[in-house]
Amino acid sequence: MRTIQHALIVLLLISFPIMVAGKTLVLASSEGPPHTINSGQGFGTHGIDIDVATAVLRRMGYEVKLEFMGLKRAQREVLLGRVDAMTPTFSAKDMAGFYISSPSVEYKPTIFSLKENQYIPQVLLDLQGHSIVTFQDAPGYFDDDFLYLANTQFYQEMADMGIIPELIVKGRYDFAVLDYYIFYYYYRLHDKQRNTAIFDEHQLIDPVTASVAFHDKALRDEFNRALIEFYRDGSYKQVLARYLGQGIKPPSLLLEKLGLNVAIELNEKLEDDAESKVTTEPCQELEPVNKGYH
Repeated sequence: MRTIQHALIVLLLISFPIMVAGKTLVLASSEGPPHTINSGQGFGTHGIDIDVATAVLRRMGYEVKLEFMGLKRAQREVLLGRVDAMTPTFSAKDMAGFYISSPSVEYKPTIFSLKENQYIPQVLLDLQGHSIVTFQDAPGYFDDDFLYLANTQFYQEMADMGIIPELIVKGRYDFAVLDYYIFYYYYRLHDKQRNTAIFDEHQLIDPVTASVAFHDKALRDEFNRALIEFYRDGSYKQVLARYLGQGIKPPSLLLEKLGLNVAIELNEKLEDDAESKVTTEPCQELEPVNKGYH
């Protein structure tokens, strides 16, 4: 009998770390490709924000279950402890039951134009007199200068962000105002090798970072440590390439906030040499779902 009891105790001790490591966390998010995608498919198909959070949590030994809902509801669910975490969250501060991670992703509003047009705007108001296309309700996200442009004759908003890159390619508008990642996601949706050199990118609007919010402070702290390593070793590039293809600029503000710019720059030449020798698997094509900015 003692032998059986001893064997059971040993088995439980061996199994306990596995049971802890295999715990399933519930992560809430909304819909907004390519940052968050309710694809109904497996790991690595749910958008940049979710894939980063999920990849880091899996490194920590957790499984992740996704639940999609509005971001306001997601915040309430985290506060009440009914879900373990949510992404993205912007400009939020810690409170009891709602602990904010280090920046996990970057949103980068960008003005795009065709390179052949040789436009060189230095400030937003330089766009006046030109035709502008952007996403629905854009003025609510930007400053008074953008609001001024929104009231000019040649300004147009589109409910379907997926058509905006093609409108620029076809010369229908002089400028597009859209998140950098959203623009290239739709531009390269069916061809990840599509030429991006035809565009000029004018960074006249400041980028912002977003984070993951956790109900448990200790889990947030553990996530922050693993997140640093995820960006330090370059794993984030695989996530970006999955949705945008190769040649996409790194999230510079995010890397700066994580204190990793110097480390990234030191490795850049080695990585460039390596990329020229690596053959990547073709990316899975995802159908567009346009839900607007969060």
